[in-house]
Amino acid sequence: MAATAQLGNLKEEASCSICLEYFIDPVTIDCGHNFCRSCITQSWEGKDEDFPCPQCRETSSGKSLRPNRQLGNIVEIAKQFHLPPVKPPEENLCEKHEEKLRLFCAEDQRMICWVCRESKEHKTHSASPIEEAAEEYKVKLQEWLRLLKKEEEYILESKVKEEEQYKTMRSKLRTEKKKIESEFEKLQQLLKENEQTLHRRLEEMEKKITMVENENITKLSNQVTSLNALITEMEKKCEEPAWELLKDVRSTLSRCNNVKIQCPEAMVMSYKVMVTLDPETAHPRLLLPEGQRPLRCSDTTQLLPDTTKRFTYYYCVLGSEGFTSGRHYWEVQPLQKGGGWHVGVAAESVNRNGRFTWSPEQGVWAIGGCHGHCKALTYPETPLSPREKPLKLGVYLDYEGGRLSLYNADSMELLYTFPQAPFTQRLFPYFWLCPGGELRLV
Repeated sequence: MAATAQLGNLKEEASCSICLEYFIDPVTIDCGHNFCRSCITQSWEGKDEDFPCPQCRETSSGKSLRPNRQLGNIVEIAKQFHLPPVKPPEENLCEKHEEKLRLFCAEDQRMICWVCRESKEHKTHSASPIEEAAEEYKVKLQEWLRLLKKEEEYILESKVKEEEQYKTMRSKLRTEKKKIESEFEKLQQLLKENEQTLHRRLEEMEKKITMVENENITKLSNQVTSLNALITEMEKKCEEPAWELLKDVRSTLSRCNNVKIQCPEAMVMSYKVMVTLDPETAHPRLLLPEGQRPLRCSDTTQLLPDTTKRFTYYYCVLGSEGFTSGRHYWEVQPLQKGGGWHVGVAAESVNRNGRFTWSPEQGVWAIGGCHGHCKALTYPETPLSPREKPLKLGVYLDYEGGRLSLYNADSMELLYTFPQAPFTQRLFPYFWLCPGGELRLV
């Protein structure tokens, strides 16, 4: 047993942490960790600076890959050894019938034997071989693992951006402070009182900045720590044998479901843009904003030029500017007068002259509301249950990330995030109203 454990440790040390196979052309990066040359090159693909280590997350300023020939020789030696097959533990027996556990009951989420399968307790339940069930749950766990790693990368990026912003603000404060000190040295006693007043203001500003920074950075750090712990657990879980993997798989998936995949408020708000409406796309029943008047649906049809861009079936209008890259955030206030509304984005190719299903498959990513109820426009529709009724909506578009999220703009509660998928067309801010509905761009 000791020799088997040592051989297992040797295989683990001679394996790449990215592909989990023996090293091929091993290289060492700046932090000291080793990877296959092709694995670390693919991991850094598309990055021009700040290259993170997939194992410890320490960043390097350049793609420094040092060949590790000695490790390559060790790998060749390790390949000559073979681990003996693992004998199934005797405890894999049914406590009630002392038969081998070969099936997994989907309803009760536990392993059973053939005798249990024929009993009244499980006869009507759906059961499958343990190996098949393990593969099914392993796919689910690996999908969560991918999402969690993506979210960790997203939050780390947010943290770096926050730190850079606060560093710039502090630099500007120091520059301004020196300028004020120089001016007051020339004016001497005459401006002494004003100098002290301005110093107090700057100190208050610095305190506020420090307070906000500490709150946001601490929040981001805690999220990264929590995600790291869950990711480590998930990675270990995916490597367990089928019997061990299925022991508490319900608890593991429950913790994954409780993870909120969302952007920090400060990150979202930093991409705020001004949205204007394109009159050439507006349905003839829609009255565009003018002065204090919001966007609303009229009872009469206007005589407007007939263009290929105009919606003629649904009461829709698009924003003037479309997006093919970057991140963008804007806010919309539905006026609660009983009329229904949709808010989100639409693809340039969306049908302007006929019926279509409000869903991403038809080129519309949006949520809708009517009489205080909200829903995501998926197919079928997804009912939403926010903690409080949103009086103002925030729309966040991450084009390269294939992500559209909608928030309660007052509390920044995440209302819904559409499943990530690559965007391939120009996307426009999208609005729909039914008679009696009104919207105001904030």
